[in-house]
Amino acid sequence: MKVAPLLLSLVCAAEAFQAPSRVSSKISSSKLSSSVADDESMDDLKGIAAAANPVVKYFDPLDLVNAPIGNNRAETIAWLRHAEIKHGRVAMAAFVGYCVQAQGITWGLDGGPWAAASNSPEAQWDSLGEDFKGWIIFTVGLLEFADEVDEKGHYLTGKKEPGRHPIFQRETNKNAEQLAEGRIKEINNGRLAMLGIMGFVSESSVPGSVPVLNGKIAEYAGNFWAPFQSDFQMFPTNEAGVAASAYIALFVGSVLWSARRNDE
Repeated sequence: MKVAPLLLSLVCAAEAFQAPSRVSSKISSSKLSSSVADDESMDDLKGIAAAANPVVKYFDPLDLVNAPIGNNRAETIAWLRHAEIKHGRVAMAAFVGYCVQAQGITWGLDGGPWAAASNSPEAQWDSLGEDFKGWIIFTVGLLEFADEVDEKGHYLTGKKEPGRHPIFQRETNKNAEQLAEGRIKEINNGRLAMLGIMGFVSESSVPGSVPVLNGKIAEYAGNFWAPFQSDFQMFPTNEAGVAASAYIALFVGSVLWSARRNDE
């Protein structure tokens, strides 16, 4: 998206050789279309907010819709919607995974590297080998990259609905109303899952911080925010480090690619 100012300057330089009336009409048309897109995106956002929570409805005390994320408000709203849906899905997977792992369910893989980590999901992660951790993160990076370079279009440009992923999306016979209803359910489930997984994290880090979970979650003495704390290295010297570096490269590449496509 930072390429936009440069492209805009080149366009303006070329337009300087055209008739003033034509230049003026093009600029006015561009502003008008952007304004209409902003208004439509805002109306959609308020409609989704009201449907998801009829009591609170639209609530944005930080004024995130006007944050300098996209080239206009419509793009910023699309980015925020996509981010919430994506993180909600991750939280749902994390919540269910935490519940399963905390019960000691290993699906018959009792000889895995997590076997000696009791029923603490956090300790189970710490007990994984560097290679295993690295390839998990690398896989996540591939999914993120596939999302950003989807040949059918990018969510910032309005060519696809926020939350759609090229690998997991499929054809459906549901009508628009059913899809909208399913989207609201997914958003609400994602929000609940985010609160739930953070409740688990809080209780395991600070026992008693979540009274409902007191005594039900194993205490964790490690650092949640340093998943590679015990084996972190500034420069990769093993498969895990290479995989993590590849993920970073994929992420940066996808951001640059999406910015270029968005500016075209």
